[in-house]
Amino acid sequence: MNKGEVTRNKIITSALHLFAIKGYEQTSMREIAIEVDIKAPSLYAYCSSKEELFGIVCDYVTNDYMNFVRDQSDEISSFSVEKKLYTLMRSLNEYVYENDLGHFINRYFLFPPDPFRGTFVQLYKQTEEEIKKIIGKAIDSEPERFIPANTVIASFMCVIDGMIFQMLNFSQDEYENKLEETWKVFWRGIQK
Repeated sequence: MNKGEVTRNKIITSALHLFAIKGYEQTSMREIAIEVDIKAPSLYAYCSSKEELFGIVCDYVTNDYMNFVRDQSDEISSFSVEKKLYTLMRSLNEYVYENDLGHFINRYFLFPPDPFRGTFVQLYKQTEEEIKKIIGKAIDSEPERFIPANTVIASFMCVIDGMIFQMLNFSQDEYENKLEETWKVFWRGIQK
């Protein structure tokens, strides 16, 4: 990797961190340049504006999250349906909680800056489609056992959203208790 690529990667990771922690509006190009340890004008050799840089970060985060979701599909492929869905639910929650990429997703999928609202709706739909494929494949393997896949998918996505809220706002123990109790209801509810 040449020096320009290294600097570009530092810019993306620094921008990601600052956008995730401080927000889009409160992050300046100057702050990003300081974190990367370059002069602010040099930053513009890599992107023409904060908006362009934010778009680059969005693409980076989306690619990482999509790869994570696809990796989960591979990792859980041999599990029972119950274990697949439970493991997927837990891993998606933990991704959002444990790193800057997840914090970015959590912040901007919920409250995207106005100029990027359409972009985030599209990104959400793309990731939701990947999650739907995993759930649909699991449910379709035993159609006589489960309610329609679309209903299971909608319920799963709502539980994920609620559990992310729990994870971000309550202690780990409270989150674990809520996850276990919610899981029991969800699992019983999707079976015929």
